[in-house]
Order: sequence, then structure tokens, then C-alpha cells
Amino acid sequence: MTESVELCCSAPWFRVGAPDLTDLRTFRATGRRITGAELLLYVEADLQLCDNGVILFEEPRFEVASLAQALTTWVGDGADPDHDFEHSPDAYEEPGVVRIARSGEGWVAGSCFAATTTTPHTWETVKDFVGAVVTEIHRCTARSLLDAGWSIMEAMAALSRGFGLPLAVSRTIVLETSGQERKFWAFQEQVWDVLEALADDVQPGKETP
Repeated sequence: MTESVELCCSAPWFRVGAPDLTDLRTFRATGRRITGAELLLYVEADLQLCDNGVILFEEPRFEVASLAQALTTWVGDGADPDHDFEHSPDAYEEPGVVRIARSGEGWVAGSCFAATTTTPHTWETVKDFVGAVVTEIHRCTARSLLDAGWSIMEAMAALSRGFGLPLAVSRTIVLETSGQERKFWAFQEQVWDVLEALADDVQPGKETP
């Protein structure tokens, strides 16, 4: 992935390329409902670890949804963690394909495949970095699901299952990604109008023609 390649998202330290939909489309063809674990496995994109514009490590078809969930678990409630972050998808034998480690008074990111690490940052800055990339990968995942054939409602449910997000949060992410907010809410209003009309028709004591 180079600077000219279309990006799904870009955040400090991490750049994520446009999603690779091969495995998602293959799964979609089975007709089964995707589980949370399967979502984390099949959402893939090229991943770069960068520092001040310099690429330290890049990997094609990386399981970015799994990375986002692992980062979320590591950050937890936002307090300064007492252990480093190490993440390797199941396909890798090497530990620490993506690492965030304490270094002196700050934290650095790196990889077992990289010869060097990023410059150090305070925990508060790193927490913001992680929050930014997790948010963008959530959007990337929504885009992947929609492009691979999931409906808006199916994508909302899948996002909630995969990342443990409240349905209202998943709904916002998917609708913003789809660009169909107005149509969705207009349809919802139509449904409520129909339900209210039906409720009026079956009120006790009301004569039915």
C-alpha cells in the first residue's frame, strides 16, 4: 500500500487501506448470519504502521477488525495500562505483529517485523491515537459489510455483535457510512405512521367497516 492507494482510514500511527472483500463475499454467499468472531476474522484491509510519514511496517489483508477489538480491550477504561499491547492474528506464528510498549516516560508502537519503533508519546496521546483508529476501523467495517452485500439493518446487527457496541451506536456508524440517513429515517417515519393508523383502527369500541 502506497500513498496513492485508496485509504479506508488514516489515523496517527496507523493507515488502513481500502477493504479486501474476498472473504466477506465468500461468507455472504453461504447465507448464514455472521457471528461476532467471524466478523473480526473476515474484515481485512492493508495495514501500515507509520511515524511522521515514514512507513515502519505494512501488511496486506490484515484482520483490522480484530485489531480494533484487541486495542479496545487493552485500553479498557482509559487508565494507564500496566502491560504492553501485543497483537497477532491467528494466521501468524510470530508474537507482536502489532505492538505498543512503554519506553521511558512514554509509549511507542512497533512490530516484530519492523527494525525500529515510533517516537514515544504520553499515554493520553496514545489513548487518543488508539481511539481514532478504532473509530475509523468501525467505519471501515461498516463499509465492508455494505459493499459485500449486507443490508443496512444486517450491518447494524453485525457491528454490534462483533464489537460489542450498543445498537444505537452501530446504527449511527452504518447510516453515516451508507449515506442513506434521510431515506432510513423517512422509512422509519412511514412505518410508525402505518402502525399508528393500525392501532387507531383496532381501538376498543371503534366500529370496523
